[in-house]
Amino acid sequence: MKRLLVCSIVLLALSGLARGQTAYSYRYWFDNDLSTLQTGAANGEKTIEIDIGALAKGSVHALHLQGLDARNKWGTVRTTYFFIAKEIDTQSATARYWFDGDETTAQTAPTVNGTIDLDISGMEAGTHTIHYQTFNASGDASPVRTAYFFKKYELQHDKLLCQIWIDDEEDKAQTFALTDDIVIEAEDLAIGVHDLHVKLFDADGVWLMDGMTTFEVKEPTVSITLTAALETFSCQKDLDFSETTGLSVYTATGFHKLTGNVMMSRVNDVPAGEGLLIVGEPGTYEVPVRKSYSFYANLLVGTPESIALAPTTDGYDNYLLSVQNGEDGFFLAEDGSTLEAGKAYLRIPSKDAAEVRMLRISFDDNPDGISDLPTPSDSSDTIYNLAGQRLSKPQKGINIRNGKKVLVK
Repeated sequence: MKRLLVCSIVLLALSGLARGQTAYSYRYWFDNDLSTLQTGAANGEKTIEIDIGALAKGSVHALHLQGLDARNKWGTVRTTYFFIAKEIDTQSATARYWFDGDETTAQTAPTVNGTIDLDISGMEAGTHTIHYQTFNASGDASPVRTAYFFKKYELQHDKLLCQIWIDDEEDKAQTFALTDDIVIEAEDLAIGVHDLHVKLFDADGVWLMDGMTTFEVKEPTVSITLTAALETFSCQKDLDFSETTGLSVYTATGFHKLTGNVMMSRVNDVPAGEGLLIVGEPGTYEVPVRKSYSFYANLLVGTPESIALAPTTDGYDNYLLSVQNGEDGFFLAEDGSTLEAGKAYLRIPSKDAAEVRMLRISFDDNPDGISDLPTPSDSSDTIYNLAGQRLSKPQKGINIRNGKKVLVK
């Protein structure tokens, strides 16, 4: 027969949840042994059944129960005591018991699956005896049996204090109440393994116990998810792309007025807030957060917050990365255009952009990958080199003529 303890506690009151809610989470453990910790959930029930079959027979036990409140914080620990008889008469209905040989204090209580609910909260910590006998439905009494138990010092969790420090810096110890949310700042700690020390005190400052555990501080990273092979990006932290494989990162360092060509220069060390163009295979990448001391003259503007863009603002034409007619480029923003946070847009002085509808992209580390450039408006037969310099006549190599790449041998 499975031995169960029926815990008649109103979980709604235990967890401190708002009235009207019916689902509660709880956890419990026995005899200050956290290895017995169990969790559960109730849906409107006012009692729970707990399996005590693994607990020692002929002993007094403590059940500690906590509920999760509406703030997702564990509430006050509630403790109840019970006794498990060594021998169980399944016909027994009641039990008579007393403590420490004082039969004048004898009490009677019902038994449930061989267990007896006890109130020992007023007893001093230390070793005690419990004497008991059971009565069956006919009133026949069993012999008096005696068992020993030790009542541990009960900690009042709402009055405990703890001191916490890291590594050998005990002089920087911080003190918390156990009812507080304990947060230890680790941003300034060196990368690697550290020791976390804890000392526990009661309300009178009496030392109770101490302990130490280790934890690892890993290099902070920012996750970047590409959904396309070409995207704009900005971040409010300094980043270092030098060790991130699969990504190429660029700033916009120049604009050629006649060709409508935007020059992208590859970078690795990126200060916070810079607008970037990222090229890579779609996927998620982890980029280390590292202090940057670089500065770039950059035509890409990062967006720490979502922003509404007009085609022209404050003497600048605004361009958004897009794909139109199967071609990647920067296209003049339309009225009512919006750009989400963490992206970037291209900003060109209006006197230079002259409201060109599309700007093509040129990468300084991959000149052969330059997109076809638009035909300049000032001539029907103009020639440029890959750097965007106008030529009086074709030169050996790749030339840009009327917006087309031409190889001259």
